[in-house]
Amino acid sequence: MFAFLAAASAVAAGTRALGLAEADGKAPVVSVITGQTTDLVVLEGGHDRGFRPGSVCTVTRNGLPFGSVVIAEATRSRAIALILSLDAGARILSGDLVSPRANPRI
Repeated sequence: MFAFLAAASAVAAGTRALGLAEADGKAPVVSVITGQTTDLVVLEGGHDRGFRPGSVCTVTRNGLPFGSVVIAEATRSRAIALILSLDAGARILSGDLVSPRANPRI
């Protein structure tokens, strides 16, 4: 029983170290890297803000949602996302905010 509790505590400590409990869930866009077939969105925040690969997120500007991205890769303090959708004529710009969706269904 003690070994189980110790293992559970270690897992919980590791989770907190990744920022899950303390994460505010929002990260500003640092830059957008334009590619031939897809664009990459670089975020100023990664595990420390609660972002994990596969997370579907909403992109907002001035509090208004206009697109969605999916986290492709994340480190402790950076994340790279792929653009899933944008409103007609919209572009993701440096300073836009990205936050995980409460309901991750696309």
